[in-house]
Amino acid sequence: MQFIYIKNYLNIPREKKFQFMKYLYSFDEFKVINQKIILNDNALAIELDKTSSFYKAKELIDKFLQEYKEIDSFFIDSLVIEDKTLLLKRKHKVVRKVDLR
Repeated sequence: MQFIYIKNYLNIPREKKFQFMKYLYSFDEFKVINQKIILNDNALAIELDKTSSFYKAKELIDKFLQEYKEIDSFFIDSLVIEDKTLLLKRKHKVVRKVDLR
């Protein structure tokens, strides 16, 4: 599995979120198969089909959300919960920890 993690996604206005979802589903280069909201980080993790172009998807996501400077997006390979902490991993290394308490 691979995800594109969008930190602070929940901070954008509701209408912009709706436009973003429509935008995401309009491309042939990648296919969204799942979405996970991480409330403790105001984030959205988007899982793409393994045949998707992840770099193209990230490029288009960043372009759409470029006006929001507090939003950061990056690739992760897995979401793991250990000791009430969500670990975001890329290449078996933890890139971010989110406290779930």
